[in-house]
Amino acid sequence: MRLLFDVLHPAHVHFFRHLARTTLEQGGEVLFTARAKDVTLALLEHDGLPYEELTAIGGGMVGLARELAVRTAKLARRVRSFEPDLMLGIMGPVIAPLGRVMRVPSWVFYDTETATLTNRYVYPTCTRLYLPESYRGPAPRKAIRYPGYHELAYLHPDRFAPDPGVRAEAGLADDEPFAVVRIVSWEASHDVGDTGFSDPVAFVKWLSSRIRVVVSGERGVPEELRPFALTLPPWRIHHLLAAASLYVGEGATMAAEAAVLGTPAVFVHTARLGYMLELEERYELQWNTPHQEQARVHAESVLDDLDGAAREWERKRGVMLAERMDVGAWLVHQVSQALE
Repeated sequence: MRLLFDVLHPAHVHFFRHLARTTLEQGGEVLFTARAKDVTLALLEHDGLPYEELTAIGGGMVGLARELAVRTAKLARRVRSFEPDLMLGIMGPVIAPLGRVMRVPSWVFYDTETATLTNRYVYPTCTRLYLPESYRGPAPRKAIRYPGYHELAYLHPDRFAPDPGVRAEAGLADDEPFAVVRIVSWEASHDVGDTGFSDPVAFVKWLSSRIRVVVSGERGVPEELRPFALTLPPWRIHHLLAAASLYVGEGATMAAEAAVLGTPAVFVHTARLGYMLELEERYELQWNTPHQEQARVHAESVLDDLDGAAREWERKRGVMLAERMDVGAWLVHQVSQALE
């Protein structure tokens, strides 16, 4: 079995990690064709997964278009030399059309309805399309729905156990409550036209008057927030999220990660995404708001009773886990069933 994973974002490494390791353990071969975005390459290095960097992220729509062209040409050459049985990716802007031309099956997993430009050509051209049941956008009839979230491929309790030792690594006391704030770079194609914090510096300064704050930035943090900057290896961030009392940020992935770990989460963003709305409406594990002031209101509701919030979120997380599956194990089964 030869699997090629085209990864465009750090979360894609997490999503496919279990499948890749299982394939290697069973004697198969894997290759990650990577995009140098945020900490993607660092994660692949740490996990010891075979990879080749194809491109760095392009800036703006023109830069993204140029990157797409370069990536397609480089990936075509790599497909010829690696000869994969299957290509897998999240979003799939390169593997779907390339797979059709080169007659290599492509499986695309996606949960973002707002990426309308790429979805319009990826969905019809990929071999298989997997969407979570929470997906609310238009989708072709061939779409395969599953009861889960991308984050449960690597943060399901059968797959992940929080390490309390992360507190000491982050300079936090054993019993010290803290909040994580995430600021994104707004470079993704699906971020065009969206906004988040109106004034992240003001928000962090307010939040830090109530609780210890650590700030994670996709491209670093503003000078005024340097004292709050997170200093932790990227492969330890999920342990930190699990230990946090609160998450507030512009990053959808990290908000969902916090929510499925049972940490109260506030997603500050104008996008309305099906899986994020389900985590709010069905399980009440997070809030989605485009307004910084409303984010402050939600944060205050948690800060006013941290112990009560921790107990309530753990209960609600249990409800969610009872209804949503271990996506990592399911993914292994899907591939094994198809290729064996």
